[in-house]
Amino acid sequence: MERINSNYFFLTLVIIGISLCSCKDEGTGPNIPEILEPIPNPYSSAHFTFYYTSYDSLSIKAIADSVEKHYSRILADLLTDTVLRTSVHFYKTHEELAHAVRSVVPNLPSWAIGLSTARDAIHMISPGHPEQNYEYMMTVLIHEFAHCVTLNIKPSFGNNPRWLWESVALYEAGQFVHPSQLTYMVQHSPPALSQLNSINNTQIYEVGYLLTEYIVDNWSRQHLKDMILSSGNVSQTLGMTIAEFQSAWFQFVKNKYGI
Repeated sequence: MERINSNYFFLTLVIIGISLCSCKDEGTGPNIPEILEPIPNPYSSAHFTFYYTSYDSLSIKAIADSVEKHYSRILADLLTDTVLRTSVHFYKTHEELAHAVRSVVPNLPSWAIGLSTARDAIHMISPGHPEQNYEYMMTVLIHEFAHCVTLNIKPSFGNNPRWLWESVALYEAGQFVHPSQLTYMVQHSPPALSQLNSINNTQIYEVGYLLTEYIVDNWSRQHLKDMILSSGNVSQTLGMTIAEFQSAWFQFVKNKYGI
């Protein structure tokens, strides 16, 4: 699941999670007329089928081309050859998104703007929504596709455990936050994996990239895939306790980023 990036609503670096902004549920911006003509659904590319809104009618090919560029890289990064064809569903409002996924997530958080509900299905707010940043929403799409790839590797991996589930997607989408921007990291008080597993703890979106970076840099991509297959079993895959992993990870971050 991807949270809303409030950085585009306030002139502060909210992307690091200091605060969250609820998604506005308006259909059309004041200066953007509603496109009333029928939308030719769906749009298909080599590996994706898009069900889109009028907000996306002029950019759907560019959207498809953008995510297609990452397809082979993400599969190669996660050491898998094939995944199911992925359906991508865009919505104009948070209410529409929440209604569409209610059978999977009965109470979708107000900050959620995208989620993968199966190994072949993504649901998210339209990248062309007038209150969203297009480039950021494309990053969200890549993030959610990375989730789909991991579900193809292990169907039960969703939020199991949450810290690794989100960490892998953040890393593959390039959602890096420098630890010097995180007060708790600068103060040498990193969150424990148990804290990051809570759905109400948004720090995973701030440090998740660093967790997968540590696994890949200190071990290998094969170890990362093995972590996925073992549902984050640190002892089995990396030969260390969770406490040892947490300590070694933070030491890696301190050394690499000088905090």
